Amino acid sequence: MLFVLSKIVGLFLKPLNLIVLTLLLAYLTKRPRLRRRALRVALALFLVFSNPWLISVLCGWWETGQKSPSSISEPYEAGIVLGGYMETRVAAPEGVPTFSRSGNRLSAALLLYQTGKVRHLLLSGGSGRLIGHESIEAHEARAYLLKLGVPDTAIWVEDRSRNTRENALYSKMIVDSLAPGARCLLISSAWHLRRADLCFQRAGLPCDLFGTDFFEEKSQGNPLRWLEPDWKALMKWECMMKEWVGSLVF
Repeated sequence: MLFVLSKIVGLFLKPLNLIVLTLLLAYLTKRPRLRRRALRVALALFLVFSNPWLISVLCGWWETGQKSPSSISEPYEAGIVLGGYMETRVAAPEGVPTFSRSGNRLSAALLLYQTGKVRHLLLSGGSGRLIGHESIEAHEARAYLLKLGVPDTAIWVEDRSRNTRENALYSKMIVDSLAPGARCLLISSAWHLRRADLCFQRAGLPCDLFGTDFFEEKSQGNPLRWLEPDWKALMKWECMMKEWVGSLVF
């Protein structure tokens, strides 16, 4: 029930959906005063959600897990890679995976394995769809790593989870069965790690954190770029709103 409810609530945590709903209200209402207010709200929502500076500042405050691989002196038994980095619905050629913006989760984990910072990669991620079917992400990632030369013995697969809470619960089961008491490194997007850390702490599997694909940006000497509306800001707001509400509910 909680899984279904989270999917429904998620529809209202998308900036574009909020803007469209406000515009629909302006279009459907027969009250001129309400129409003007709805249009003003829609414009305000667009300006706020499309501003790259504001969301960058908020992400800089929220994101965590900024760790350099060189700072890891003692290898971790397992690097737990949280799902959400593959586009399993994209019509790509068979055998050629398509990665989302969060693909850095897997590439960073591979780097940590190849440099001896983690001994095993625990791929955690099943299907998070409420309706329909899709490929199991952990299976797709395992096949990809095998093609890159990572031995099967170094890959642990958790393919049952549908959300971060279940990532934590099922990952703990695997770690407890294969390497009880092992030191683990939790690898995920920096903007996702605070909520993920809460879930893993609650599940009884505390981990050190390793953040990837940070949302915070630098000005690079061009402050005018902060004034230009950016569609990527809308995407970042969608992710962050989900994280904030999820953390509050948790």
